Amino acid sequence: MKRRNFLSNLAAGIGTLPFLPEVDQGTGDRLQRLSADVASASGSSDLWRRVREEFQLNPGLTHLNCGTLGATPTLVIDAVTNYTHEIEGNPASKSFSWGGAQMEEVRARAADFIGADLEEVAFTRNTTEAMNAVATGIDVGPGDQVLTTNHEHGGGMVCWQYLRKHRGVELVYIEMPRVVQSQQQIVDLVRDHITPRTKVCSFSHIDTIAGVRLPMAQIAAITRPLGILLVCDGAQVPGMLPVDVTALGVDTYAFSGHKWMLGPKGSGLLYIRREVQDRVHPTFLYDGYRGYTASGGTRNVAGVLGQGITMDFHDAIGRERIEARCRELSAYLRHQLQEIPTLQPMTPTDHELSGALQTWALDKGNSGEILNRLRHEYQILFKTAQPTYAYCAEERHLRESYNAIRFSTHIFNYEAQIDYAVDVLRRVLAEA
Repeated sequence: MKRRNFLSNLAAGIGTLPFLPEVDQGTGDRLQRLSADVASASGSSDLWRRVREEFQLNPGLTHLNCGTLGATPTLVIDAVTNYTHEIEGNPASKSFSWGGAQMEEVRARAADFIGADLEEVAFTRNTTEAMNAVATGIDVGPGDQVLTTNHEHGGGMVCWQYLRKHRGVELVYIEMPRVVQSQQQIVDLVRDHITPRTKVCSFSHIDTIAGVRLPMAQIAAITRPLGILLVCDGAQVPGMLPVDVTALGVDTYAFSGHKWMLGPKGSGLLYIRREVQDRVHPTFLYDGYRGYTASGGTRNVAGVLGQGITMDFHDAIGRERIEARCRELSAYLRHQLQEIPTLQPMTPTDHELSGALQTWALDKGNSGEILNRLRHEYQILFKTAQPTYAYCAEERHLRESYNAIRFSTHIFNYEAQIDYAVDVLRRVLAEA
C-alpha cells in the first residue's frame, strides 16, 4: 500500500491500517482519532493542545532539549509494550518469522519517509552507530583525507578519529564561523578545503553547536563530480524538518529515532545511496539491509516496530504542519531571548540556514551553572553548547568554548512554557 493512500485513509478516518500487526490494531484507532482531531481542530491552540495530550511529560517540566532526547508519545510507548508482550509469548518464532516480516514493513515505511529506496536503508540503534558503520566501511588509508568541521557532534567525530589512529587517514577541519552569514559562505569554505587527496566530506545536516543548517545539495554539487563521498550526520533533522535524501544528494545519511522523531530510545536509521554501496560496505550489512540478517543479528523487534508507529504519528499530524509548529515556537522563543542584552545569537535567522534548534552565547555568567540552576530549581531543561573539537583528543589545544546555551522547540512545547522559561532565565542571568 502506498503511503499517500495510507495517509489519505488515515486523514479520512477510514481504512484498516494494514501495516499494523493484528496484535496492535488499537494503535491504528488512536492514530485515526488523532488525525481526525487535528483535521477538525477549531484553531491552532486547540490543535496543539490536542497533540500535547499524546505525551506524558512530568507536570511542571519545561523540556526545551529535544536536540538531546525527544519525548515519545504515549501511543508509541503502548505499542512497543504490546509488541514486547506478543514477542515474549513465543520469543524465537515471534522475533524472527513474525518480527522479521513486520520489520520489513517498517523498513519500507522508513525508506519512503526519507525519500530512499528500500535497499538503501537499514536499522541502527542511533546516529553514532550508523556513522561508525559508514566510516569503518570505507576503503581509505594513509594519504587519504577526510574533510569535516570543528562543530561536529561526537557521533560524527570519533569514527574519523578512529580511522586516523588505525588507518593513518588525515583529518582536515573547516573552522566554522561563529555566526554563519550565508549558504554561499559554507559552500566556499567546503570548496576551499577540498584537495586532490580528499576522499570523504563528513558534515552535520544541522550543526549541533550553533544550529546551522548546511546546504547539503549545494555541497553535493561539488563533491559528487569529484567522486568524493558525502557523509551526512542527520541527527538533528528528521522529525523537525522533512528529509529527502535524493534531493539532498548525500551518499550516506544517519539519524536517531529518539531525538526529533520522538521514537523509542535506541532507534535509528542509516541510508547508503545505491550507487556507492560498493564503496561503503559496513560489516553488519554484508548479508543485506533487511531487519534481520546473518551479519546484523538479532534486533530489538519491538523497538523497531515502534519506529514505524512513530513515523505514522508524524504523518497523522502532518510533517509540514510539524515543521511549521517547531519553527513557530522557535521564532517565538528567539523574539523573547533577543530582548536579553547579555545573550548573543549564534544561530542564523535565515530560513534556509536554520530549523528549530538555536544557540545563544552568554556575555556573562557560566552556561553550565545557569543550566544546572534552571534544571534543579525550576525544572527547565535545555543544553549547554559543546565546545569545538569536543571529542578530539589530539586537537584538545584548539578547543574553544562559546559559553553558550542551546534550545530546542517541538510540538509538545507551548507558548506559556516559553514565557516562563525566558522569564526565569532573564532573572537568573541578571543575578550572574
